Amino acid sequence: MIMPPIPTPFDAQGRLDAEAFRDLAQALEPHVDGILFYGSNGEGVHLTPAERIRGLEVQKPQKPPMVGLMEETIPQALEALQQAQIVGAKRVLATPPRYYAASTGNEGLLRYFTALADAGGPEVWLYHVPQNTKADLPLPVVAEAARHPGITGLKDSSGEMARLAFYQANRLELSVYTGHAPTFAAALALGAKGGILAAANLAPKAYKALLTAWRAGNVVEAQRLQARLEPFGRVLGQGGFVLLKQAMRYIGLPAGYPRPPYPQESPYWAAFKPLLEDLRAEGWLVG
Repeated sequence: MIMPPIPTPFDAQGRLDAEAFRDLAQALEPHVDGILFYGSNGEGVHLTPAERIRGLEVQKPQKPPMVGLMEETIPQALEALQQAQIVGAKRVLATPPRYYAASTGNEGLLRYFTALADAGGPEVWLYHVPQNTKADLPLPVVAEAARHPGITGLKDSSGEMARLAFYQANRLELSVYTGHAPTFAAALALGAKGGILAAANLAPKAYKALLTAWRAGNVVEAQRLQARLEPFGRVLGQGGFVLLKQAMRYIGLPAGYPRPPYPQESPYWAAFKPLLEDLRAEGWLVG
């Protein structure tokens, strides 16, 4: 499975553009296996509750969607969990509470994820993205949470191969996906089933080709594609959602702008544009 965490479009004044959000999802969905709304690149933390609902209400997904939860307390998370059902999400992707991370402890993290899973409704996937949350998802917590029948998956965007090796060695009952494009092939070798990748907003064909080659046992081709895509994924990761939105606007997708106070243009654009153009020339981009 290749799934993009799609951006949430805002206009140049920082207002939610719900119609552009719908149009963006519809433009991307034919090229991928589903859409993640309100992931890290979806700026879910920048939305008011009313905006979050409005953004989901306009969607008409044809493939199974996923919704990101980036909340701090159980009541907040349960409310977001209910909202995810507006779009028919069968799964939610939940980060650990982070603002008071030093006080949460393993027991608190387990209580948080278990409360979501006990609520019924969408399955819960754990989300480890320390470069954004600045919070750890301890491996003992992952191992214990995996025992709950309602916690069925995990996205790991850390790029830490030791973590992927832990998931595989412990035979966790979780569907593991990577969010780290520069190490996509290595993650597959360590048991990941696919990628939930920011880069898939731009070049889903390339990452689907890599995944197809790996599944077919064509390791040489998978490695070739990984080497070809590594600079693209690495620079995009450095530029984050600001660079992603700028690149998507550049190729004609209605991704909108980052919400203030974040800048509309990325300092990584000069380095990324040639990489984007090269992939376009090779026919890998959306469109």
